[in-house]
Amino acid sequence: MCRVTAPSSRERRAGDACPGVSRPFVAADGSIVRLRPAGRTVPVDALSRLMDVVAVQPDPAIQLTSRGALQLRGLPDPLTPRIREAIRATGLVPSASHELVRNVVASPLSGLDGAGHCDLRPVTRALDTALCADPVLAHLGGRFLFVLDDGRGDVVGESFDLGVFATGPGRCVVLVGGTDRGWEVPLAAAVPRLVALAQEFVERAGGDESVWHVSELAMPLGTEPTAGLDLPPPPERPRGAVGDHAVVAVPLGLLRPDHVATLARVTDRVLVTPWRSLVVENAAPALPELEAAGLVTHVDSPWTRLHACAGLPGCARSALDTRALARDLAPVLPRGHLPVHVSGCERRCGTPATAYVDVLTPRSTEEALSTIAEQESPWT
Repeated sequence: MCRVTAPSSRERRAGDACPGVSRPFVAADGSIVRLRPAGRTVPVDALSRLMDVVAVQPDPAIQLTSRGALQLRGLPDPLTPRIREAIRATGLVPSASHELVRNVVASPLSGLDGAGHCDLRPVTRALDTALCADPVLAHLGGRFLFVLDDGRGDVVGESFDLGVFATGPGRCVVLVGGTDRGWEVPLAAAVPRLVALAQEFVERAGGDESVWHVSELAMPLGTEPTAGLDLPPPPERPRGAVGDHAVVAVPLGLLRPDHVATLARVTDRVLVTPWRSLVVENAAPALPELEAAGLVTHVDSPWTRLHACAGLPGCARSALDTRALARDLAPVLPRGHLPVHVSGCERRCGTPATAYVDVLTPRSTEEALSTIAEQESPWT
């Protein structure tokens, strides 16, 4: 049957291990580093520099995460000073003390396509600046998430700690832990309110690194709520042309050298979405070139619903090379309604937060196809 990701448990004893340049996580294939754009655009030159860092690997790639971050893996353990400096030289780590807490997901097309109630890009920049400027907020955990939704409902459905949902020109609801607890405020007051709530979280957590989210506090955060939201269904995630702009998905979320080289010919910056895709401004005419490089430009591509955990050789727990199997599966993947996730072990890392087809340690492409057909049938 189809699975749904279970809520996180509070039965833990240690702080999170989310990686950064200052605190890599060590896996079977070496050090992992994560860079957080905080909902802001990323210079393609920075992507090229990151690709240089991993260029010596057998299969060099930059991984896009479900929080719109960039991840490098297979780096030396310990991380060498030369590599640390090369990563910092990209400009993607504006604050060494706050790099782990810049977890911001914003409506990727805000201000570009005319949807939503407002352009949230100035709010996104202001929030990032405010986070980095406050010494107290350096103590937020690496899993604490801010979401900024311009009113279209595309990111507010994510599991988040603090959020903003635009309700009209110059108006929004500031949210805590979900859409049923919030306060209506002027949009100009959103960032100060978010910062105050984040400061309160740090104080209430009291240095307990096992408290990752606002839902794990003994008492609700903030004053008595005055507003909640009744959200419409989330919009479809576009692919291809959106007005003058382009949205392209990245197969398995792995940005490769030919992808970056093509992007460099088309644009000077991109925005990383939480759905392992990129928004490329004013690039609709370049869609054929982007597609030729292996980026996904059509909603009916199998790569829009095919996912995989890291697998071998990067994860010692995995029973198979999940990405190789996914690449074999893509050309023969039948049409369906649900995401398909290939997992190499029972932990099922990286699974969607919604219902999905659970392909666990298949021994062959044929076995994976049989599993998909069995689990998809109730939904067809």
